[in-house]
Amino acid sequence: MWRISLRIILILVIAAVIGGMIVILASYRYWLKPSRLMESKIESHVDIGLKKVHHVAMKNGRKLWDLHTSSVSRILDQSHFSPLTVTLYPHTGNPITMTGEHGYVTDNKNIEVSGNIRIKQPPWNFLCNSLTYSFTRHHAIGRDHIAVTGNGITMTAETLHYDLSSGVLTMSSTVALTVNRMPKNYP
Repeated sequence: MWRISLRIILILVIAAVIGGMIVILASYRYWLKPSRLMESKIESHVDIGLKKVHHVAMKNGRKLWDLHTSSVSRILDQSHFSPLTVTLYPHTGNPITMTGEHGYVTDNKNIEVSGNIRIKQPPWNFLCNSLTYSFTRHHAIGRDHIAVTGNGITMTAETLHYDLSSGVLTMSSTVALTVNRMPKNYP
């Protein structure tokens, strides 16, 4: 007799568990709100975030610059990169490789870079804190503590203008030149 009541209790418990699972599964989609499914940990003002990006700017069939970064966020028509490596292609001379801590691109063409910028164009190395590249003019303007080193020469200034179309570099505002070693042919 107690076996029959135990079987009935077990059958009722199993039926209750199965019934509860069916009720939960059937009503689960009504409990969820679609807005909760789309919530993200990215800040609300960021339109999109990407990892490992390679972006190239072309003009009249010529490559003007090539950008690599490990992180990009798109905020209000600006792409923010950190850290980034940009290779600029002047019309004359060797490509210029630039690295910086943070930068952003407006209109998918103009670049602004800030924070410990290192620029290499053999045999020269450039250091600065802020640099702006203009796509339409194909030039770069550096500001704040410019230092150019190479071939035994160190030059410092507050601003620099590099016209990538003609290859002309102009430094201005508190320019100082230091010669570290004299050439072998110097009398």
